[in-house]
Amino acid sequence: MRKIFLLRGAPGSGKSSFIARHHLQPYAISRDQIRLLLANLTYYYEEDSDCLHQVIPRYANEQTEKMVDYLVEEKMKRGETVIVDSTHIVQESIEHYKKWVECYRYELFVVDLMHHKNLRGLLNRNEVRRQYDWVKPEVVKEMYLTYQDNLHVPEWAHVISATQMPKALSQKESNLDHFSHVVAVPDQVAEEDFPHVHISNFYFSFNDQFTKKYGTYRNVITIGKTRDEIINDFRLPYFVFKFHHKHFLISAVPIRNEMLDPIKKNKGIWTYSTGLVNLADFVEEYPESEPEHVHQFNLSKLRHDKLLHIW
Repeated sequence: MRKIFLLRGAPGSGKSSFIARHHLQPYAISRDQIRLLLANLTYYYEEDSDCLHQVIPRYANEQTEKMVDYLVEEKMKRGETVIVDSTHIVQESIEHYKKWVECYRYELFVVDLMHHKNLRGLLNRNEVRRQYDWVKPEVVKEMYLTYQDNLHVPEWAHVISATQMPKALSQKESNLDHFSHVVAVPDQVAEEDFPHVHISNFYFSFNDQFTKKYGTYRNVITIGKTRDEIINDFRLPYFVFKFHHKHFLISAVPIRNEMLDPIKKNKGIWTYSTGLVNLADFVEEYPESEPEHVHQFNLSKLRHDKLLHIW
């Protein structure tokens, strides 16, 4: 939820292959593809090989950058997962996204595809690429050397490898076993019936007044009931947790199994692959799955004016 991934690597490092291998095309913004929308292929003569190459032109770079920025921010406004397919070699190209990360409360991941890549391998891969993907060898060399001089990324960014991408897209459940009770406060519970908030208990709030009073407490989580609350008020659409060795999901409406798959279990902790689901989809009222993959609590199953104690 609210994650942006920047692919990092010189031409030939495997960025496009990575996107295809993980079936991420519908979610990726590719600078090269946008350049091709703005300008047709052009020819470049390579003197060393006496060869004409059809290549992606660079004269539309300024328009391309404006278009990429527009698309990235539009997706972040809606809380969607964003994947940007570009080189992101220098630190400035990563810092460029910080204003949106802070504004829309995102986590930023740099997917580094240059690990264990050497210059010769990049040049060899470049030579066998599809014709319009080919770039000048001196450009590959320059980017490789620049990468070596910019190994460190800003501290607020998370660097991951290609193999860590599925884990970064998943949601790990929180272990609440150390709390005595878990209490849900539905939307119509009157203020005089609010529970006494104690540090030994954990609370889920669907109630605006309860959130206003206790929402800043570390043991109180507010769950969004509407698209506006989730997108514009930054409320969580759901929360997955373990309590007394059982696995639960709490949300405003039932969440389909398809939106959670695949579920993986590691050392007793479950993770749910929800990273590519649009946040607004979590408040769509789809029919419930039969049977559900995980025990769910949601407002459609609760009395709106009565506290729920989860034992």
